[in-house]
Amino acid sequence: MGPALIERIPACLERRPSASAAPGSGKDFARKVEEGLSMATATALGLEGTLLFHLNLNHGSIEVAGRGAVVTRCYRPLLELAEARPWLRLAIAASGHTLERIARADPAWIPRLCALLEAGRVEFIGTGDTLLIGPLVPAAVNRWNQGLGRATYLRLLARAPRIALVNAFAWSQGLLDAYLEAGYEALIMEWNDPRRTHPEWQEEWRHRTAWTQSPSGRRIRILWTEANLQQGFQHAATGELESARYVDRVLARGGSRARHAFLYAGEAELFDHRPGSAEVAQGEWPRIVALCEALHERGLEFTTPQHVLADARFEPTATLELSTASNPIPLAHEPRCSVTRWALSGWEDVGLNARCFARAKELQRVGGSPHDWQLLCRAWGADLRAHLTEKRWRRLAQSLPAVHASKPSATAFLEGPLRSRRVEWAGSRLAVGTDGVRAVLNLRRGLALDSLVLRHAGPEPLLGTLQQEPFDDAGWEGLAAHDLFSGHTVLEVPGAARVTDLAPVEPEVEELAHCVSVRARVPTARGPLPKEVRVYAHRLELCYGFSAWGKRPRASLRTGALTLLDGALGDELWVSCANGGPRERMRLAPDFDHARGDPQRGSACAAFGASDGWIAIDDGRIGFEVSWPQEEAAALPLVTCLHLGERRLVRLQFTLAELDEACRPGAPLHDFRLSVRPYRNRR
Repeated sequence: MGPALIERIPACLERRPSASAAPGSGKDFARKVEEGLSMATATALGLEGTLLFHLNLNHGSIEVAGRGAVVTRCYRPLLELAEARPWLRLAIAASGHTLERIARADPAWIPRLCALLEAGRVEFIGTGDTLLIGPLVPAAVNRWNQGLGRATYLRLLARAPRIALVNAFAWSQGLLDAYLEAGYEALIMEWNDPRRTHPEWQEEWRHRTAWTQSPSGRRIRILWTEANLQQGFQHAATGELESARYVDRVLARGGSRARHAFLYAGEAELFDHRPGSAEVAQGEWPRIVALCEALHERGLEFTTPQHVLADARFEPTATLELSTASNPIPLAHEPRCSVTRWALSGWEDVGLNARCFARAKELQRVGGSPHDWQLLCRAWGADLRAHLTEKRWRRLAQSLPAVHASKPSATAFLEGPLRSRRVEWAGSRLAVGTDGVRAVLNLRRGLALDSLVLRHAGPEPLLGTLQQEPFDDAGWEGLAAHDLFSGHTVLEVPGAARVTDLAPVEPEVEELAHCVSVRARVPTARGPLPKEVRVYAHRLELCYGFSAWGKRPRASLRTGALTLLDGALGDELWVSCANGGPRERMRLAPDFDHARGDPQRGSACAAFGASDGWIAIDDGRIGFEVSWPQEEAAALPLVTCLHLGERRLVRLQFTLAELDEACRPGAPLHDFRLSVRPYRNRR
């Protein structure tokens, strides 16, 4: 959304060292450092700090009837904190939607905020109209979300913020253009998760700003928050960490050169309130007051993000790209934070997201008013996923339009009639050839792909099934047999036997004008799985009838696996995918496996957003691309790239369910189909 479109929008923790630590030990040394800092001042150490409170009255765990209590218990004390202390500077972030709800719940709150903004005591930080997860939604939705948010800020606050907080710290390089078009000069992002996949980064960079670049080449600055500082502030505010020790830990951030640190950059609702909990917390805002006063007495200068941007001491010395193929969507560095919790889990995220994708395509096709796009942004809100209360979910489900099921044979592509076709039976194998495709299917393994030739990408097989023995010889003991197939499905239920669609079948073959169709009902432990392989002139389509399995169990469901064959493509590989913006291109290195479970984040440690339903892998010259209709099932792609000696395992698969802390059983399973085409890199 460019400036012209925006104008169209109506103005409407560390643990405490043990006392028994041996002299000279690491713990003892840390304790002495803290004690030595007790007489130091932040001014002498050149340290400046920012307190940023994010307001979210749409939090999924807050019932509608409880919003007024949140304003009273959390948002009013926040303004009082700044109003009573002329030396204190705060930053407050909120979506346009939250500001509108606050204005209804407490009409005096917005004018009080505006007075603090005018006095320079508070800086307002933008987030957009709605708190949505940018890498998971189309680029057009991100542009509208930021443009609509800007319009609301101008209407309610009479100003537009120049700095934005990245929603849920869910980052992709592709998001940057949406922020730049909305007038933002800098973004606030967490340091820890992207730093994990960038060992070359210098630790000192977290204390100053950095440049980053969008795929279109435009630059924007980043200010960094840190997970351990945020946790320390929370623990001190709740009384779990002694105030004096917290202050010393903050001062320990000082150094020989000027440094900036976000002392806190999180939810305001966590203090004197517990979203989703019956616990009634008290005394935390007074404790926060005491913490601020103690830091002030020790010389800490409270500053705002805009002042940091204007300070020459914090100017960027590096241009950084946060996303990598191993971690394409960096997130908040906390145990429960996984991108799958907003894409696949909740009450019925796969279906809810599919309806949102369908609406987005409709609005892009026929046009839509700003109000239409605003409703879509709000339907895509992160708070309607993950931990939404049952009462709010039922209300949301009743408001959703009916699902119009498409015919199983429907295709999103325009196909010309086949000029040639060939069907060959050879024992347990069935080979189907057309103008530009040759697929060999394994009838003993549920129509798994033995090999797939895409002639526009080369005459040799590109994808298929790898042999197990060479990997055993190479020492890949942890590799399961199902990891080496292509075109199959794996359902993993904790404590139960793995379910796959690798059983023998007797297929039906139908030669149609535009394709050759191979259908079967694959026997599985959950009942027959309808499966179809359609071979067109220049692409292959795989279709899975998961709705026949009924409700979603608490499990991971991966399907449509595509495994690169030995010798296929070059040594250096790249993946291209859109994550909320234009397509990004990332090198497949170093080794990683998105499908491998993370003890903290769930059964998938990362995923691509694939916000336009497309992903490709190539070697700089040729490769393959995969597309799927998101309006039917909004799956996420997982990539594996592993090496051991001269062996290589490169695999793309799709997930429709993952085990994470937000996963709820009982949602319907959705049918899924994907198309594989040859891809030629034109960069």
